[in-house]
Amino acid sequence: MAAPVRSSFVIQNDAYLKFFIHAAKFPHAAVNGFLLGSKVSDEDGEHWVISDAVPLLHHWTNLSPMMEIGLELVQIYAKDAGLTIIGFYEATEKLLDVEVSAVGRHILEQLSKDFPPAFAFVFNASNILQNEPALKVSMLLRQPTKPSDPSDKFDLEDEAILRRSLRAAREGNLRNFLCDFDDFLEDGSVDWPKNAAITIRS
Repeated sequence: MAAPVRSSFVIQNDAYLKFFIHAAKFPHAAVNGFLLGSKVSDEDGEHWVISDAVPLLHHWTNLSPMMEIGLELVQIYAKDAGLTIIGFYEATEKLLDVEVSAVGRHILEQLSKDFPPAFAFVFNASNILQNEPALKVSMLLRQPTKPSDPSDKFDLEDEAILRRSLRAAREGNLRNFLCDFDDFLEDGSVDWPKNAAITIRS
């Protein structure tokens, strides 16, 4: 996933961890959520840092009033945190299904109106065995271009997150703490959308 000089997007550890744990917590259900980030400028130029992931649904994953309400709340959360919703993620109940769903494509098209390079991550469990990020990247193509792998635009903050996320999922402790909007609807005391407990501590 690394680019020769600078990737357009850098996935920070906690954002990847939340995405991974959300999929691991509900292995027999479809899940989805949003990816938040901000633009950073340094000596290598500008790039986007994906600093947070907000788990959204594991019950009502089709287009629904619940998804619309959840999106509005995530937009408020992102604005308060000084972040932008720049991507969407999902995992299906089918292990080998790594294509963006119709719902995911619709969300991606909506996000791209405000953020043209919006992207989607689809959980890809087969990559885990190869010590690769457990995701497939999709981006909307606005104009004809030669085929390329959009994952080339993305890089991890730290490759060690792959091993640490897998260990966290196996141990199960973080899965007990992660909550999405569905959980919040059932129990308003859970720590959604922040999920502060879902973090990698050194």
